[in-house]
Amino acid sequence: MSTPRLDPQMLRTAIAAVIIAVAVHFTQSQDLLVDFTRPVVMSSLRLVGIDAVDRGEVMAVGSLHVPWTRDCAGINLLLILLALAVWVNRQERHAGRFWLRVISMIPAALVANVLRVLTLIAYRSLAYPGVESPQTHYFIGFVWLVPFVAFITPRDHRPKSSSIMETLHAAAVVSLLAPMSGTPNATLISLAAVICLSLCRVRESSRTMLYLWLVGGIAIAIVSMESFWLPWLLLCPLVVDLRKLRLFHSTCLLCTHSLIAMQPWAWWLAIAGVVVSQRSKVGIGGSLPANKIQAGEEDRKMIVSSLEKQAAFFASLALPFTASTLLSLGQAAWTPPTTVEARPINQSGYEIRMRGQPEHIGLACYAAASRDRHHTVKVCLKYRGIEVASVEKTPLVFTEGRHWFREFFLQDGHLLTDYAAYVKSTFRPWSDPGVHLIFVSLCEKQSPAEFSAACEQLADQFHRQCSTQPSIALE
Repeated sequence: MSTPRLDPQMLRTAIAAVIIAVAVHFTQSQDLLVDFTRPVVMSSLRLVGIDAVDRGEVMAVGSLHVPWTRDCAGINLLLILLALAVWVNRQERHAGRFWLRVISMIPAALVANVLRVLTLIAYRSLAYPGVESPQTHYFIGFVWLVPFVAFITPRDHRPKSSSIMETLHAAAVVSLLAPMSGTPNATLISLAAVICLSLCRVRESSRTMLYLWLVGGIAIAIVSMESFWLPWLLLCPLVVDLRKLRLFHSTCLLCTHSLIAMQPWAWWLAIAGVVVSQRSKVGIGGSLPANKIQAGEEDRKMIVSSLEKQAAFFASLALPFTASTLLSLGQAAWTPPTTVEARPINQSGYEIRMRGQPEHIGLACYAAASRDRHHTVKVCLKYRGIEVASVEKTPLVFTEGRHWFREFFLQDGHLLTDYAAYVKSTFRPWSDPGVHLIFVSLCEKQSPAEFSAACEQLADQFHRQCSTQPSIALE
């Protein structure tokens, strides 16, 4: 009996994937690129006459104070580019070309990240005192991925545009996954998205299907249901044959929706889909075995010949990142009630002091900067350069080691005590994103259970006092 030979392409891809996974593990607590990115950014600013001062965790650029986070160092962008290079070149027969394209992503990521940080600084200068929304933040990162896509797209028998479309689609999916890292069951969402992405390949599609898909995206934007953006992107008819979806693919798509993924039975749903697909004799996604299709016919299916369709596809990739910002123009700003003291801390945030509020407990309220719902406190703080984790015996309390944090939401006249309840409440169309309340206290002042109980009383008090009246600003 002959021993089955291991596919060298599969082995090579597995080795590269393991290397990237190890890099992800060892870069969680270290910014390995900070020694390159920060000096180059500051030198670039000084070169054009802008005063820039390095203050450790904050970079002072003129009147701006830009927090220096892990994202600024470029580790995430580098890992995204490396993963994309491995993914889109997994069918590359020539090992030398494969590794050259993967390695070339290191200098490409360094350049792309410097340009990304400079763009963010320019945006903040124009929008001062406001700060870009997370969607805008990740969109700017996605934009600077685009010029470097040519370095990693393989040269096959198809037009270059087909490979670029697949690579940019993967980049948009990965960029959309980034702000979801702190949501419930984020691991399941990421795994389901990667599996769906593995089934995506550029193909010809009718204009009717394409424009129906675009209309669906516009509808998602209008009703501000951003949790649908990831499934919508993975259902693009130019990369998926919607007429031949099978149970496995459909199950994975369901699990990319945050409301489904956060349910306790979501993992069982995903496992059931895998089991059923393994027992089925039909290929994943409804594709027939390769020997049942003529090669020439398959090649024609994998080419999008219309420039109109290609333009619509490229424009649609920006929709999940920009729709909420554009639709929120002219949106009325929320202000705290006149019965509390409120000091603005940014364009949409306030520091609140209520009567009877303990001195050691602070309260920050954040109105929605756009029509999208708020993120978890873990994501919000990470965006500001603070990494927190849930306390083991008090899961609604978070800490970074020195402080306790607890979040609440005011939405549609209700006080919601956790993110799961908030997601369910904002799931309906045209729902108000509400206000995010974040309490904070030094760990040494009280136990997490005592802090949580005090926060519940204060949140209830603030909920009763809230109205649409203007605030009284602190001096």
